[in-house]
Amino acid sequence: MKYTELHRKFIKAGWKFDHAEGSHYFYTKDGTFTEPIPYHGAKEVGIGLANKLIRKYGV
Repeated sequence: MKYTELHRKFIKAGWKFDHAEGSHYFYTKDGTFTEPIPYHGAKEVGIGLANKLIRKYGV
């Protein structure tokens, strides 16, 4: 999965982009912030990281 696909999943799941620090995005939902989520465009996300984020944030 590419980083852009992962970020589209966050938006579709109701998370809203809050801010970026360097190449890491932060999302918010119901007053809760995510941990820093790396964003590297068309590069592939590691399967372990993708699964961790999907499980943790219900994406």
